[in-house]
Formats: sequence, C-alpha cells, structure tokens
Amino acid sequence: MHLEQLDYWFPLLTNNSPFLFAILDDRHNYCHVNERYCDISGKPQHELLGSNDIDTLGSYYYQCLKPYYDRAFKGEVIEAEIIINDTSQHTSLHISLAPLTNNDGNISHIILHSVDTSERHILINSLQESEHQLNQLQNLMTDGICVVEKNIIMNANQRAIELLGITSKNALLGQALSNVLLNNKKQPCHSTQLENITHSDNQHYYAAHGENNSPLLLTTTPITIMGEAALLIKLIAATRSDDQQHKIEQLMQLDPLTGLYNRYGFSRQLDLLMKANTPLFMLYIDIDNFKNINDSLGHHIGDKVLQEIAQRLQQLLPKNALIGHLSGDEFAVLVAYPEHENSGEVIAEKIIALVNQPFDLRYFSKHLACSIGMVKSPGNGHDARMMLQNADTAMYEAKNRGRNRLVVFSDAMSKEARMRLWLEIELQKALQNNGLEVWYQPKVNAKNFEIDGAEALVRWKHPVEGYISPAQFIPVAERSGLIEQLGRVVMREVFTTVNQWKKQQLLKGRVAINLSSQQFENPKLISFVDQLRQLTGINAADFTFELTESTVMSDGEHTIQMLNAIKKQGFALSIDDFGTGYSSLSYLARFPLDELKIDRAFIKDIDTIPKQITLIENIINLGKSLNMSVVAEGIETRQQATLLSNLNCDYIQGFHFHRPMPKQELEELLLKEKIYLTG
Repeated sequence: MHLEQLDYWFPLLTNNSPFLFAILDDRHNYCHVNERYCDISGKPQHELLGSNDIDTLGSYYYQCLKPYYDRAFKGEVIEAEIIINDTSQHTSLHISLAPLTNNDGNISHIILHSVDTSERHILINSLQESEHQLNQLQNLMTDGICVVEKNIIMNANQRAIELLGITSKNALLGQALSNVLLNNKKQPCHSTQLENITHSDNQHYYAAHGENNSPLLLTTTPITIMGEAALLIKLIAATRSDDQQHKIEQLMQLDPLTGLYNRYGFSRQLDLLMKANTPLFMLYIDIDNFKNINDSLGHHIGDKVLQEIAQRLQQLLPKNALIGHLSGDEFAVLVAYPEHENSGEVIAEKIIALVNQPFDLRYFSKHLACSIGMVKSPGNGHDARMMLQNADTAMYEAKNRGRNRLVVFSDAMSKEARMRLWLEIELQKALQNNGLEVWYQPKVNAKNFEIDGAEALVRWKHPVEGYISPAQFIPVAERSGLIEQLGRVVMREVFTTVNQWKKQQLLKGRVAINLSSQQFENPKLISFVDQLRQLTGINAADFTFELTESTVMSDGEHTIQMLNAIKKQGFALSIDDFGTGYSSLSYLARFPLDELKIDRAFIKDIDTIPKQITLIENIINLGKSLNMSVVAEGIETRQQATLLSNLNCDYIQGFHFHRPMPKQELEELLLKEKIYLTG
C-alpha cells in the first residue's frame, strides 16, 4: 500500500482499536498515530504528528524500543515481548514492527503495533498468587471446606479430608457426598438436602468412613462454577473453639484490594449498630466516570486509584469512622454518635475535596469527582439493607443534579426511585417494541414566517398511561444507559422520513436532531452516523445536530475531535439553550459551530425585563459576527415574533407558529403550504 493511501486507510483501520498503532519515519518521528496515543498522552493527534516517543511516553520508553526500530529499518519484520522497567513504572509490551517501502523499493517508514500486556501479566501473576494464597488459607483453616456440584465433591481442603475420615485428597475428589456424609439419623446425606443450612440450625452430621464419630456442624453457601450451580460446605467439629470462628469471620468481612470492610462486613457492622439504636450517619460514595479509567488505562491502574482513595479516606476520617469498599467504584463511610447535627455534611464536603485532588495515573494526572448520598439513623431506615438502598438512591440523585455533590435522602426520593425503575422497565419495552414516536416542531424564517426546517422531538405514548413527558423519561434513559439506543432509533427515523420529504420537495431548510452528552462522549457515534448516512442515502447538509453548552464544555479536546468529525461528514452543528449553561464565549470561536439557539428563558421575560431585548440583540449580533445563524425558541405571541424579526434574527420557533406534531400532520401541513406557494 502506498503511503498516500495510508492517509485514508490508517485512521479508519486503527482509530477504534484499544492498541497503539503508529507509522514512523527514519528519524523515528510519528507520521501517523491512532487515537489510543491521544488517550495515553492526553494530546490531540495533530500535536503528536512530528513528535516521537520521547515527547509522549518518555526517554526510557524510547531507548527500550529504539533497537527494534533500527532493525525494522534494516528490513526485518519483528514480533517481540519487551519489558520497560524504569523507576516509576513496570510495563510489559508486545510489539510488532514491519518496514514500509516507497515506490523505489527503499524503506522509508516503519509501522508499529504495540499492545500493553502489563495487565495480562499482572492478572496471571495475581491469579497464581491468589490460588497459592487460597490453597494456603484452606489448609490453615481449622474448618473443613468442600465444593460440591450435583452431589459430587469437586474440591476440598486438608481439614475436610480429615473430618470426613478419608485417607487422601485424591480419594475424596469425585466421590458422591452421600457416600461420605451421614445425617443425624446416620442416613446418607445428599447435597440437595443441605441447601440453606446455617450454623444456627445446630443439626449434627457424621462422617461415613474412618474412626472419627464426633458430630459435625455444617454451614452451606450456594455458589456458581463455570455457570453451574454448586454448594460451598463448611464442616466444623462441634468441639471447635469460638475464637477461631471469630478470626475466620473477620477475614470474610474484609476487601482484599483495599483492606476496608467489604459489603458484607460493612452491612453487618451497620446492622449491629442499628440494633443497638446507635445514632449515626452514613455516606454512600460513588466515583464519577470511574469506568473511563478502567477502559482507557486498564483495571490495574483503576485498582491503584481505588487503593489511593481508600488511603485518603483513612487519613481524613476520624478514628471511630467505619469505611467500606462496597463494589468497584463505590465506598461507604459510617460515623456513630456524630458530634453535631451537620457532621455528615461537613465530612462529605471534605471527602469531595479530597477526591477532587489529582491522581497520578501512569503518564499524566487525572482529576476525579464523586457523588455522595447521605442517610441517618434513626430516621432513614429500619435495617442495614434499607439504609444502604436509601443512601444509594440519594447518591444517584446527586448524579442527576450534576455530580460532585452531596444529597441527603428524603422519603420523596424513595417514591421517585420506584417511579424511575418503573419508567426504565417500560421504556425498555417501548424500545424493543417500536413504541416511541418522533414528532417535529417546525421553525419559520423570521422574514416571511414560512416553514424553513424543523426540530425532531421524541415522544412516548404508553399503552396505559398515555403520553409521558420527555422531562420524565429522558433523564431515566440517560441514567439507565438507554439513551444511546433511544438516540439511534430517533436518528434512523428522522433520516428516513426527512429524506423522503426532501425527495418530494416538501421541506425547506434543515432538521435538527438533539444529541445527549452520553451519545456525544461515545467515539462510536461517528461511525454509526456515517454508516446510517450511507445506508439511508441522505444529504448530510439537510441536518443539524444540536448540543447543549454543558455537553461541549465537558472535555475540550474530545469535543473538538468529535465536532470536526461530524462536520467532516457534512452535518451542521448547533448550540441549544445558548446562554443558560457555561456561557464561556471562547468556545464559540474554537468550535466549528453553525447555529445558536436563544433559550426560551430570554424570550418569556421580554415584557417584564426590558434589558432582555438588549441582551437578545447582542446575542444575535454575536452569532452573525461569527458567521452563525440564530434561532429564537419559545415564541408565543405575535409581538415577540415581530420583535425578533426586527432584531434581524434568522429563524423563529414556538407555539405562536407551530406546536410539535406527529410526522403525518407535518407532512399534511407541508403539502398545503407547497400547494399554496406554487398555486
């Protein structure tokens, strides 16, 4: 393949890959890099071109790879596993290098494919270490442990072998449990009879073999092995001391990654305090967007972040605080006998500030945020399960309100949470059964008030409840992860419908499609839009993608890349609700925007706040000075429409002219207008 062709094919083939791809010249500088380099270096592609490994990944990294580069430029095709072991980082790489020749047959460039295998090595070592530790732990335990699947003993520790009177592990494995264990009536005991047995049942069992006739106590736990149901059985000699049981119970309550209480241990401590009627508060902490760290840098880096968060919490909190690591990115803090009424709020703000401090991640620093829900006892639950559920509800409310904040639980939230769950289930059904509709609100030319484009709006008619407001179901779709599926459904419908209208010459102007922040943050959006554009045969110039200010301001470099990619396909870009978000005017110059939409909040106050007119006029002039068209939303009276027309606004949208309507109604309206204008 000629190097000229690589300009086209290289990004298409490599940009969505989680691995490093680069083309290097004879001075080992980058001619092409894929987006994975951007993720790791924190720099956009255009800044990386012409630089090299020293600039992006460090001198030590380059020195380790340089001999392989030299060999590739001598014509060698290389595949190798290398270790980069500098003072700060131990990294394993699998690299592939191949020479690229020019038209003269000389090697002018090389292509590099690099995979970070550190996590795989760490995982293998971790699994081996875990297996070794598990075997040691099993053999040190004074209780017998058996794993039984379909009444067959699949695994057992040394103590279980002794208690069951078997001579060796090989003699026990593969045996039917009913052949080696008897119930209190000295009858064979099948594993199905042991489900949900607890130590408190005080039921005695006996070994079927050997000379040991001492009674045994059993505790069982259902588990899954390779997708099959199984049973973990703990065999306890009835004479064994309670102190040993206490030590084992302690180990079961701790999280091996952070050393904090796990969910089981934290819940148990919370339950004990609540049964003693201890006044307390609990904070449920979720690290915002933590998934991005695992996805882009690997779980081994994510684990280090979690460990550092645990250490920071231990250093910050009072000694009487109990801290739990409940799951991947969720922590909890419990403080009994708080000093004053607002202790929870004070500590929560300190935790937010603590998490906001930068974390050193591999080659750059990362600022994180957290959302916190708070509950108190007495008041917010009668047991640990209810307290954790209510705290989780308050935490999600904190996310809904913008993240990186504390929300205190209230009973109203519990009702709202149940409603959100119902909406999520019903919305999922609607998506599966094509139960959503796309309506359109026309916008008009501000000079002649003729229809000139429209905005696509999703509507949901529930079979029982009727139409449900988008203000209710859109936030639920965003929280549940359904928003991307919903957005694709809307986009496919709009592309198909508008393409038909354009072929019939029914509709002038562009149709706007709203993009949520989750859709925009997903790099796969670009490939989906491109495939759908080609599949439906649309003209991209007939469509506008609308984004809010908060969406485009969330990540500057990512935003520029995404906006440029959308523009490259021929679509227009609009900022919705201008003036109500960050309102940082600098992005208007930096981003390739085509349109501003003045929010209805400015329009509705025209009559009561005269200065709003000056503000609107300045927004219109600002947009036009930047070669952007301006749309005013929320026009409800003729006076407002006339004013916006006189202020040289380009387009007007609002109930005064047209309300949102089903596509059939808009099609009829467009036909009438076409007949009127051509008749």
